[in-house]
Amino acid sequence: MYYKIISKISKPLSPEILHKLFLFSLKLRIFKKEKNFSNLRTEVFGKSFENPLGLAAGFDKNADAIPGLFDLGFGFLELGTVTPMPQLGNEKPRVFKIPEYEAVIQRLGFNNRGVEDFLRNLKNFDKKKNQILGINIGKNKNSEDNFSDYEFLYDIVKVHADYITINISSPNTPGLRDLQKKENIIKLISRLPSKTKTTFIKISPDINDRELDDICNIVLDSAKIDGLILTNTTISRQNLYSKPIKNSWKIEETGGLSGPPLRGLSNEIINRVYKKTKGKIILIGVGGVSSGKDAFEKISLGCNLVQLYTSLIYQGPSLIINILKELSYLLKKNNLKNVSSLVGTNIKPWKIVKS
Repeated sequence: MYYKIISKISKPLSPEILHKLFLFSLKLRIFKKEKNFSNLRTEVFGKSFENPLGLAAGFDKNADAIPGLFDLGFGFLELGTVTPMPQLGNEKPRVFKIPEYEAVIQRLGFNNRGVEDFLRNLKNFDKKKNQILGINIGKNKNSEDNFSDYEFLYDIVKVHADYITINISSPNTPGLRDLQKKENIIKLISRLPSKTKTTFIKISPDINDRELDDICNIVLDSAKIDGLILTNTTISRQNLYSKPIKNSWKIEETGGLSGPPLRGLSNEIINRVYKKTKGKIILIGVGGVSSGKDAFEKISLGCNLVQLYTSLIYQGPSLIINILKELSYLLKKNNLKNVSSLVGTNIKPWKIVKS
């Protein structure tokens, strides 16, 4: 309630200033975590997660508010995207909220303070065993050797990460999505060190069928890649025309779209990838998660874990515990003992099995 009141009062402020204020409040640790849910505990890649709900990359780019974010109840955090050198990102304005859909269009462009500052913050964090951290790495905009950026970052951050995500799918860095092409992914993987850390590739919801099949086959055959994060933001606007938008000019802004309008595209990719890979790789689902039902559906389609970001901006800190409560309830109502028993079952969250 308080978050919504504050949001209304601060409405005239830009989305980026509001985000900085949110991060600052998290640093103060004024939000306290509530109880755990025993049926949400799950084990993935040999790590024990208190629950399958994580924070997606992009919210805490510089690892500024790790303890405060865990206070909200997240089962894991994905920090970054971090690049080798600091960069300001694209010109402002670059973030556009579409409240009618609880969506955001942004073209931030990997703005961050660089890996040196990022690692300094990580070293100051007293990590506990059950606090799972992923680190999302990306290339600098003006890098002369894209592959070297990933090679360098992977090696330098691995000691602090439970897993590493290779981000080659943001639509806001020129040429980045070209790295999703078969020959480029193969080259990129070849440049990574020998397998020392659980590793994911984050892909776009906008890739075609052939590119998706290529990526699935590469990951299935690779000893260095453990899974995929599905998906990044979309450049499509096809799901923004079902109801009027007050500031409709925002639809024409370039950048990646996130929030509920992305959910269907993300779920379609998840469904296709799980059927293609038959549960042989780890899948993390992201895109439009704003309720326990949304999380349930993504897991049912084949994800081992799920993430969110945009819904946290709109609904505030209480969202996390609300999602966990609903997800726990849905598992019980469907006679499922735990999260892993839901993965890939294709059970619909609105079709409750009577006990």
